[in-house]
Amino acid sequence: MKIIGHVKRFWKFHSLIIGAFGICALTLGCAIKEPAVYEGTWVVTDAYPQGASSVSDSADSVLGSSVTYSAKSARLDQATCDVPVYKSERLNSDDFLFRYNVEQQQIGFTSDDVIEITLSCSSDTSDLGRTLLLQQDAYAVTPSKGMFFRLEKAKI
Repeated sequence: MKIIGHVKRFWKFHSLIIGAFGICALTLGCAIKEPAVYEGTWVVTDAYPQGASSVSDSADSVLGSSVTYSAKSARLDQATCDVPVYKSERLNSDDFLFRYNVEQQQIGFTSDDVIEITLSCSSDTSDLGRTLLLQQDAYAVTPSKGMFFRLEKAKI
């Protein structure tokens, strides 16, 4: 008789603990994930020539264009990427100079590390916005057509 009472109490207690763990797992599994810093709509606001060249007329036509990044899709100017794959890499000033052949300060960055986000897409998309260079949340730079374009995040 006493053993049955102990077994009942044991299972009542442990069922409460199992239930609590189940609720925790359920709420953590349904938690809202913060969007990545690059997600959102970015608008081209300025152009920086690469090297000694000047800003061209074709660069002026890009001003005002927008790119939109999300986990499920990306829209680069007028092209759409339905299954985007993002890769992030941190570049120090030497890596940046080697890769882009320009000092970070020439395109509005400080000498701190730059985060390079590259977008891979199964469809052929626009060159504008395929690479995003970030140092702060407020603006980014994207290389395209031998130029660097400053992108500012749209506030919705």
